[in-house]
Amino acid sequence: MGILIITESFIYEKKGAELAIIFNDVTKIYDSKIALQNFSMRVNPGEIVGLLGPNGSGKTTALRIAVGLLKPSKGDVIIMGHSITHNPEEAKKYIGYVPDEPPLYENLAGIEYLQLILELWGYDIADKMNEIDELARILDMQLELNDLISSYSAGMRRKIALMAALIHDPKVLIIDEITANLDPKALASLAILLRGLKEHNVAILISTHILEIAEELSDRVVILHAGEIIWTGNPKEFRKEVSESKRLEDIFFELTGGPEVEQIINYLRRYTK
Repeated sequence: MGILIITESFIYEKKGAELAIIFNDVTKIYDSKIALQNFSMRVNPGEIVGLLGPNGSGKTTALRIAVGLLKPSKGDVIIMGHSITHNPEEAKKYIGYVPDEPPLYENLAGIEYLQLILELWGYDIADKMNEIDELARILDMQLELNDLISSYSAGMRRKIALMAALIHDPKVLIIDEITANLDPKALASLAILLRGLKEHNVAILISTHILEIAEELSDRVVILHAGEIIWTGNPKEFRKEVSESKRLEDIFFELTGGPEVEQIINYLRRYTK
């Protein structure tokens, strides 16, 4: 039986297994504050979707609900045909997740941390060493794998979290704030890796507040503001649809509110007194 999905202003029916991620009318309320409201969208296998919006727009809340770290106040997320709310163990088998600030075991070496993650997934590290070596080369982590995580920089922590998210070959990859703590070389390597995973039918959901990153990486962008979707579509089509002459940044500010110029001017006036 198909799952009824309401998304992007039209209704259609799909079998759950045909879509990798389905947000179905998801709302999240903290106390009396609405963090996410009636959020519906989907991610297909072999597609990269970018959640774009300013800080506090609901991006991280949506991703945490998708991976089962938060329970929605209403609605549900379906991962590869399995409800993250009602069947989380099955749903999570398909997910690789990188939070914006990954929690790590400080007293383990990087390779020991990866071994722990693999054991939790039911793998023997010996069967995954080639893959670990390849990821370490891609992310420039070969020399650091034997060092304690407590000695890692913020960028190295992010890289080991990326490796941990990928080593069980997930069908769904979710990355919060994709640029966080990554230098340009690592980010470029990750972008190439994501495009390769896309070609292998992995569904990828990323969040960012950087417009150029969303435009460069994503097949489709979902712009969030105050917990609601205010625009969705191909970012290149978005630029054409609104105005050929405007920068994506200008359009984004029109939708979500621009910098508080008057307040900035008032603040800076104190320096002229």
